[in-house]
Amino acid sequence: MGTFKYRILTRGSSVVEGKKTVANKAELIAFLKKSGYIVLHVQEVAASRKSSFFSDRSIKKLTVFFTQELGVLLDSGIPLDRSMKILSEAQENKNFKDMILEILEGLKSGKSLAESLNTFPNIFSTVYVNMVLAGEESGVLPKVLKRLGAFMERAQRIKSEITSSLMYPVFLIFAGVLSVAALMLLVIPKFSTIFEEVGIALPLSTQLLINLSGIGTKFGWLVILLLIGMYFLYQRLMKKSSIQESVDKKKLKIPILGDIFWRIDVSRFSRTLGTLLENGVPLLNSIDIAKAVLSNSHLGSIIEQIKPDIKAGKGLIVPLGPKSFFPGIAYHLLTVGEETGTLDEMLIRVSDTLDNDVEHRIKRLISLAEPALILFMGCAIGAIVISMLSAIFSINEVSF
Repeated sequence: MGTFKYRILTRGSSVVEGKKTVANKAELIAFLKKSGYIVLHVQEVAASRKSSFFSDRSIKKLTVFFTQELGVLLDSGIPLDRSMKILSEAQENKNFKDMILEILEGLKSGKSLAESLNTFPNIFSTVYVNMVLAGEESGVLPKVLKRLGAFMERAQRIKSEITSSLMYPVFLIFAGVLSVAALMLLVIPKFSTIFEEVGIALPLSTQLLINLSGIGTKFGWLVILLLIGMYFLYQRLMKKSSIQESVDKKKLKIPILGDIFWRIDVSRFSRTLGTLLENGVPLLNSIDIAKAVLSNSHLGSIIEQIKPDIKAGKGLIVPLGPKSFFPGIAYHLLTVGEETGTLDEMLIRVSDTLDNDVEHRIKRLISLAEPALILFMGCAIGAIVISMLSAIFSINEVSF
């Protein structure tokens, strides 16, 4: 059993929110529909509390809800302008509510939904707007919005799971660096003074630590400035497309992580492209739109290179074959999909498979990284302590 928060549209076209304890989400949705309501959104209360501090009020979260609920309203036969008015009345976030009202004003002035959304590029990406445009032109806007909402929700869920999984390893790294820094900058300098007063020959490891501590104490600020300077230099160099593509290409070759980066980007591209093709957008136009979701410029360059072949009628998969854009099994599935006319369906299926693969790889990587980090930090701190103890024992031997 669980408690779920829901938002519904009543027969009188008013939005009502409430909570109910049921066995599962599906049971609540079935109950509400049977009662004659249009279900806009259902979420488990426990899950909502867990993430409310970080993202419930964020624009991305609100955009997902807006997309899903607009899709449901339109699919129920409610006109677009009326649907937007309902969503504005139900919206608690003032800024987001004002945005919906501005979109509504755009619709009343004769603009399409895509044109109205395009006035808020910081909230609705180029891909989002183009997918809405495709839905409007093909007459399947409700379907596109529901698919887009599910796509966005899945992406946020995966991102949230990855972030949650990385919190402990990041904490371990931070704690380890802080501990070593405290030893090197606060503890070792005090021992260094004692060792100088005694005037004995120190073990090589102890002398090396003292030298490093001295450098850190005297020039630590210079190292920090150097790191900041390198960061800004890197950001400036990355603005040059040739350098960025070279760096992005090398990112894909990083052991373990490179495969994860690659699969994440290809999954997003596949899902976007599949959704566009599913709604009747021509392949070449779909490629241009879907390319915008690729964060890796090298992968984007591969897509750009095959556009002449697509124009020549060679399709998508055959030109990509020698480029190794898709992982092995995905390439073969898409080849079958293109041959049988189900490329859109296969692209979405490939995206699902890649998403599951990425989740599995990240969980496995973190499960291995955590004990490795603990072992590494233990060895590093242990080496410092043993090195200092060996010097202290040397002092005791001289004393006796």
